[in-house]
Amino acid sequence: MNILYRYVAMEALHDSGERFPEPACHPGTRTQILEDLRAWSIDTTPESTLLWLYGSAGVGKSAIAQMFAGDCQSRNRLGASFFFRRGHPRRGTWNNLFTTIAYQLAHSLSELFLPIQQAAENDKLVVGRAMKVQFQKLIIEPLRNAPAPEFPTIIVLDGLDECEDYTTQQQILHLFIRALQFDLPVRILISSRPESHLREVLETQDTYGLCRQYKISTDSAAIRIYLQDEFKRIQLQYTARGIDLGAVWPPAEALDHLVTKSSGIFIYAATVIRFMDDQYSHPTDQLQSVLSLDPRSTAPLDDLYTKILSALPQEQQQLRILHTIWRTTDTNGLEYINPEEIDLLLDLHRGTCRITLRALQSLFSVPPIHHRLASPKRIQFLHASFTDYLCDPRRSGQWCVSMPWLQSDYLHSIIRMLSTPPVTSNARNFYRYDALTAAFTRNLIISGVTQLGSCPLRSSMNHLLKV
Repeated sequence: MNILYRYVAMEALHDSGERFPEPACHPGTRTQILEDLRAWSIDTTPESTLLWLYGSAGVGKSAIAQMFAGDCQSRNRLGASFFFRRGHPRRGTWNNLFTTIAYQLAHSLSELFLPIQQAAENDKLVVGRAMKVQFQKLIIEPLRNAPAPEFPTIIVLDGLDECEDYTTQQQILHLFIRALQFDLPVRILISSRPESHLREVLETQDTYGLCRQYKISTDSAAIRIYLQDEFKRIQLQYTARGIDLGAVWPPAEALDHLVTKSSGIFIYAATVIRFMDDQYSHPTDQLQSVLSLDPRSTAPLDDLYTKILSALPQEQQQLRILHTIWRTTDTNGLEYINPEEIDLLLDLHRGTCRITLRALQSLFSVPPIHHRLASPKRIQFLHASFTDYLCDPRRSGQWCVSMPWLQSDYLHSIIRMLSTPPVTSNARNFYRYDALTAAFTRNLIISGVTQLGSCPLRSSMNHLLKV
């Protein structure tokens, strides 16, 4: 089993430390959906053994999948979970998917431990084989050959649309659909946006009678409950600090306005609350800033993102930081990056990146300084919708991170790092420095973002690719 353990993406589990605080449904919301999912999971004769939970960006899919996985675990019904995240080195690809699921199944069901262990020992190279081979040897064959458990086990896959490319996502779906045709003792919940390439697979004749589609609808009533509770929390916090926000705060019309602008999408409401939670600004000023957005706009979430970014000074410098964070969330071979390393890459004063991100706490998760030495955590976008916004010039305008000058600046920053290695006696710092430059360079060349041409450091970069 040690063979599999080395290829487990611990970060992808529903209860992983990296995902803390994990997304969750606000108390008193989404109760009907969670009841429906539980009923499906315990039904002895369900109409379908695969459930596709889908909804638009920001509607709360991951929170619902998280709550469902936790509920299944509390009832000893959870076999495995995998929460994808776009651009993450281990959660954003399929490379660790089947090894992670197999390892969890082996430890969730005693009947599967020996069959899965034997499969890994019989072919020690299985962890590097093709997707179809891994799935067959590590999951299908053990499930078919082991005694059936008393109740079907549940596998939860969240955010399939955030895994690599369309073809990979379709292949994963095909494999799980094939597994269900063997009448295996499993039920599978897959959540994603309603992408057409996924719908094509799930609506074929092969899935007839196997797949149930469950749309997550917008829920303005749930948004109102969430906003009321969060505003009350903020009000109590400031009261404890001796700051009176008023007996009725926010005004009823302000709450109504925010519920309307949310359009039943939780990510809008959650971003507003994180924006209000800025300890360096007065909540009444923050609220007024949000309320001042154009009420006629048909893209309220984009307007909110633009409003938050527009508060940043030195636009060009902040764009360089945003571009680098975006690039490093999709950098092959780089497990994590912290703000101090972005300062190093961009030749900024130490602390510049942290100061910038402090003003963007509603959009990013930033690792504390102490994590740099012990358990490193990545700078992360809090929601994929913000990444989509930054990459689309029609939506983000001047804040678009895919502009050519930013790509060129990124390359020149890497060249500068290669040209001027740091003076330090700390072996770990040397290791991180090498890892950064190698990973950045490999990503740029492989993705074809920029042509190196006659760059004098081209030979050095080619050498890095061979490492």
